[in-house]
Amino acid sequence: MKRAAAYLSLALGALVALGAEPFKANAQPSAEPGIVLAQNDGNRVPSIFRFLFKNRRQEFAPQQPAPMQIFPRVEREPARSRKQRRSRSPAPEPREVAAVEKAADAKRALVTGDFMGGALAKGLAEAYRENPNVVVVDANSGSSGLVRDDYFDWPAKLPEIAEEQKPDAILVLIGGNDRQTINTESGSHALGSDAWRAAYAARVAALADALMATGKPVLWVGLAPVRSGTMSRDYSAFNGIVREQLEVKGIRYVETWNGFADEAGKFVAAGPDVRGQSVQLRASDGINFTRAGQRKLAYFVENELNELFGGASPLLAGIDPAAASTGAGEEAPKIGPMVPIEALSAAGGDVLSGGAGASAESGDMATAISERLLGEAEASPPQGRADNYLWPPPEPQAQPVASPAAQGAVPTAATEAGN
Repeated sequence: MKRAAAYLSLALGALVALGAEPFKANAQPSAEPGIVLAQNDGNRVPSIFRFLFKNRRQEFAPQQPAPMQIFPRVEREPARSRKQRRSRSPAPEPREVAAVEKAADAKRALVTGDFMGGALAKGLAEAYRENPNVVVVDANSGSSGLVRDDYFDWPAKLPEIAEEQKPDAILVLIGGNDRQTINTESGSHALGSDAWRAAYAARVAALADALMATGKPVLWVGLAPVRSGTMSRDYSAFNGIVREQLEVKGIRYVETWNGFADEAGKFVAAGPDVRGQSVQLRASDGINFTRAGQRKLAYFVENELNELFGGASPLLAGIDPAAASTGAGEEAPKIGPMVPIEALSAAGGDVLSGGAGASAESGDMATAISERLLGEAEASPPQGRADNYLWPPPEPQAQPVASPAAQGAVPTAATEAGN
């Protein structure tokens, strides 16, 4: 028993001796070059202590933090929508024009309808901003329509509005809010049904009668397409009903659909403005108009409105009719009748009209040509010209041969020899 304990003590001592050697080597690294340190010697058999305590020493050993790496910050562009990714050159903004003072006798254009009528009023106000002879009156109710007459009854309200504003012309753009059930005395009718169409046609006819009762010229402007295909189809149907009723009443209808649609008649958000520049015409909701769109909407009405007003333009207003009729101021230059360029060859002369050496015969020739142009005499192109269709052609007249002396010929050496 004692002998076994002695053997065990010797074994443990040997193990302790073997385990202490690596720690001694670690504590005293050699300063001589070329000597491999103990922890790097792969031929030494690891001790049992290294095997048992290696992982634990690594676990509790202080870890050196990795050096921080600093990278330059890259600024990323904000994400853009698909519409913003499309390359489009920015169109110039319309210039601001100071509104001029309107004349006391300026024509008054009364614009009525819903929110689209409001867009038309803004576009017309911009169109006639520099014109002192036209005043645009915005009398629209944005949420109104022809279906909800319980909210705003246009046939009943229009006479008093016209009496108060005293317009010279009335414009209507309405229907943007009419995509809903219509209530009549016979009941409610769903949008698009035959009963709905009949009731809506009656509402259009009632407003047309109220407009005609004012005794003022009227322009009814059609609806423009919108982004929603369903709404656009309904708006197109509304325009068809309006046109049918206005043809019976004799009221002018102004079409605007093609100005805000592509070749297939579908909605476009951008397109040419009144200057031909490609700009955004409709708002992001696909229904309302931008400022450029409002101006283009008014463009379709300007010619018709100017015709009703008798050409109310600043240039025409700046001319004094009395001075023009009485010839006040400097005497106007006197000009003769316009003469075609072939008059020179027809006259048979070589001097321009009015120039030195011109005879009275050239004036008589010009007068004769003017009479032919006015139908007072028979016009006959010169003989031999392509547009002379006279058949049979007249026989050429024989020209007498003049003697050399009469022609003023210069005598030659042969002539002198003969003499």
